[in-house]
Amino acid sequence: MPNISSFVDGVKRRLQGRTPAEVIALSFKTVRHAGRRLSPGAARARNADQAFDRRWGTDTGGTVNLSALSVSRDRALLGCGYQASNGVALEEALAAAGVNPADYSFIDYGSGKGRVVMIAAALGFRRAIGVEFAPELHDVALQNGDRFAAAGGASTRCEFVLGDAGSYDPPAGPIFAYIYNSFGTVILREVLNRLEERAAQGDPVVAVYVNPRNRDAYEQNGRWDIVADRNDWVLYNPVR
Repeated sequence: MPNISSFVDGVKRRLQGRTPAEVIALSFKTVRHAGRRLSPGAARARNADQAFDRRWGTDTGGTVNLSALSVSRDRALLGCGYQASNGVALEEALAAAGVNPADYSFIDYGSGKGRVVMIAAALGFRRAIGVEFAPELHDVALQNGDRFAAAGGASTRCEFVLGDAGSYDPPAGPIFAYIYNSFGTVILREVLNRLEERAAQGDPVVAVYVNPRNRDAYEQNGRWDIVADRNDWVLYNPVR
C-alpha cells in the first residue's frame, strides 16, 4: 500500500512540531482550501491555468499548501499557499503606471512556478526576476522558464532566485515590483523596506499589490502614494 504509506508520511510531516491549536487551525484551513477548489470560480481559474500551460508546455497551475513544501516553518507561518496569478493585473497595472517596461527590472516576490515572471518577460521588461523560498516550486519554475524560452515565449530570459523575499536585495536601476498576496505583513514590510531604501537612493520604483489583503503595510507609514486602486490590485509609488 505505498500510496497510503506516502499519505501518512506526508500528514506526519505537516503535523510535526505543531501545537494542538496549530493543528486545529491547519485542519480548518485544509477544509476551506478543499471547498474553494470545488467552487465555480475555482473551475474557471483551472481552465485559465490549463490554457496557459497548454500553449507553452509549462506547469504553472494549481494550488499548493505551504505545509506540503520544504520551507522554514517559522517563515511558512508568515506566508500564504501557492496559487498562480493570471497576469491580467500586471498588464492593467503596467498600463496605469505609464512606464516603459524595457527600462525596468520586474520582480515577482513569491513567484511560485513562475507564470507571472514569464508574462513579464513577454511584456518586454529589461529583466524578469522571480523570488521564491520553496525549493520544490523554484525547481518547477526553472523548468518552466526553459520551456517558455524554447517555445519562443520571450526574448528576455527569465531569472529565478531561490531565497526569502524579505531578504532579497533588488538589482540597481528602475524596479517594477509585483506581489500577489504571497505573505503577511511581517514579510511584506521587509520587502517594502528594501524597496524604500532603493527609492531613497534615486531608483524609480513601482509596486503593484494584487489581492491586497494587507494594504496597511503600504499605507500606515505614509511612505507610499496610491497611483491606481482597482480593488483587486493597487498600484503604489514611494513618496519622494
